[in-house]
Amino acid sequence: MAVFDGITKILAPMAGYTDIAFRTLAIEYGAQLTVTEMVSTRGLTHDGAATKILLRLSEVEKPSCVQLFGSEPDDFAFAAKKVECDIIDINMGCPMPKIVKNGDGAALMKNPVTAGEIVRAVKSVTDRPVTVKTRLGYENGKITAHELISRVADAGASAVTVHGRFAEQRYEGKCDLDAVKKLKHNSSIPIIPSGDITRENLDEVVREFGAAMIGRAALSDIGLFSGVAVNPVELSLRHIELLTKYFDERYTVNAAKKFFVHYFKSVRGGKALRGEVNNASTVKEVTDAIDRFKNSYGF
Repeated sequence: MAVFDGITKILAPMAGYTDIAFRTLAIEYGAQLTVTEMVSTRGLTHDGAATKILLRLSEVEKPSCVQLFGSEPDDFAFAAKKVECDIIDINMGCPMPKIVKNGDGAALMKNPVTAGEIVRAVKSVTDRPVTVKTRLGYENGKITAHELISRVADAGASAVTVHGRFAEQRYEGKCDLDAVKKLKHNSSIPIIPSGDITRENLDEVVREFGAAMIGRAALSDIGLFSGVAVNPVELSLRHIELLTKYFDERYTVNAAKKFFVHYFKSVRGGKALRGEVNNASTVKEVTDAIDRFKNSYGF
């Protein structure tokens, strides 16, 4: 696990969630490495404003990791020369139809030769560590990740994160960490597990694999990275502070609506607070709602 220098707890890239504000927040709550939302290699060739926003890194992201997606080795080589980060991660596991239909994401599991060529293209233009994120296989019940892992390892990848589901499952059903464990035992490079990792099993997973990547569980329990109990009011106010630092008011309010579903899901009075926030149109309306909640419920 030399590529991560002792890093054991990693925030997974999640489209629509792991923007610069939430990644910074996760580090403050104990995450040792964060990964950007996936960035299109095609988008990088056009130098679009949206792509530039996705690529922003905060001063606390050390080391920093950018995740790229696409399917053309030349596009990846171009992107690797353009992005400024410490680690380049390549998405070969996103199961969403709009990604797969273009041959990107999990579609690369059907073409491990191209997967290897992509890693080789990136390594040809940079000496930075390159990692890959993938799944057990594409078709339900058919484990094929071992071939992709072998190809990308031979091409120079430093580690592979494996989400213990098949692409056709998307995020349904149970994650098979035992299958990920078997892949680890037969791999020449480190395998990092992802999927259904929670506060309850995190330490056990880290002992077995050396590191773990946590995704959806971090949305509702960001304290799992360090094992602390989190005050949802303090968490939400700090998140708002970071959002306003990096984004405009509209984005901040919409993000609050999205994240507060997770922050206050099991909290007494949380449903009423979420209702207020969902009707808010300004940051002040959001923070006023939090203050009323705090005063009413003693947080």
